[in-house]
Amino acid sequence: MEFRQLETFLKVAELKSFSKAAQEIFLTQPTVSEHIRQLENKLNTKLFLRTKRETILTPAGQLFAKHARKLLELRRQVLLEMGRFSDTVEGELVIGASTIPGEYILPKIIGSFRERFPKIKIELVISDSKKAMEWVLDRRCEIAFIGFDPNHRLLTATPVSSDTIAPVINAAHPLSGKDPVSLKELQGIPLILREAGSGTRRAVERVLNEKGLSWKSFNVAVIVGSATAAINAVLSGPFFSFLSLKSVEGAPYHDRLKPLRVPAFQNIRRRFFMIRGKKNLLSPLAQHFMKHIETTILEPDPS
Repeated sequence: MEFRQLETFLKVAELKSFSKAAQEIFLTQPTVSEHIRQLENKLNTKLFLRTKRETILTPAGQLFAKHARKLLELRRQVLLEMGRFSDTVEGELVIGASTIPGEYILPKIIGSFRERFPKIKIELVISDSKKAMEWVLDRRCEIAFIGFDPNHRLLTATPVSSDTIAPVINAAHPLSGKDPVSLKELQGIPLILREAGSGTRRAVERVLNEKGLSWKSFNVAVIVGSATAAINAVLSGPFFSFLSLKSVEGAPYHDRLKPLRVPAFQNIRRRFFMIRGKKNLLSPLAQHFMKHIETTILEPDPS
């Protein structure tokens, strides 16, 4: 039983697909299938059940996945501790992020970090804030950047940057020239809403709750899974979306986007947090990256 086989097995379990796992870990699909076959022969049991739609773990596979994660984590811990005896700064670091820090903040930071440490390879994985938090808890990555304070007993969160969220429409929309726009007028525009795990959505929901409102108060047209998708939807039609101004400023066609001044939603502020496992031993690579973050984007807490 080899570590590479365990990594392949967990990737298939995560993506529920042999072909998708092969693409992500840069192996051929026959190689992935062979790794799984060897594991099943070694364990004398089936680990996956293939359906027409996806590949799912059998009960035995679910149990094995639990132990496979522990084995890989133990290997990582051993390598980290032995790495303390080496001065070499090289290797691979996986960083998780929600869409705004992942697409609009971290790329530049990673670029300057790589100039200092060219032998460190960084894999940046991006999803919503909730998923990025789960990656740290599952130890898929050592650190992640998300759009809210998780207040989780197993996580340490450090505020690193801030952002403003505003309702944004296409500059060609009839209301783009009006200032201010009333809440009633805003509620009449079809809304492009972010997914439930989004930090942007969570920040707006906090304001809605304070005003006794909910998403039912709006004309929700589409729910999308990223800031980029929301921006493209606003650019394509008579919609509006609550968007990070960082994402608007970084959009290719930002001149076609118009933030609205709506008194009910003035100055929605939120912070981005760097999170890590409270009890996890960080690799030297992650420690170097955290120090780099502290000297580049770390902002003082305005409170």
